[in-house]
Amino acid sequence: MATIKVKVKDGAFPIRYKGERFLVGDELTIDEKHFNESTMEQLEEPKKATRTTKTSESG
Repeated sequence: MATIKVKVKDGAFPIRYKGERFLVGDELTIDEKHFNESTMEQLEEPKKATRTTKTSESG
């Protein structure tokens, strides 16, 4: 799932996301699918979730 860093726009009502309240000017990182252009300003391009893989070294 891609995440995106956003800022609550001026004139927007407080936003509730994952049980927390964010006011105008607050920055937060959300799932890309929850981005709402009318209340949020995109600060960064979406980032794909990275998977870490464990490798076993022989020797």
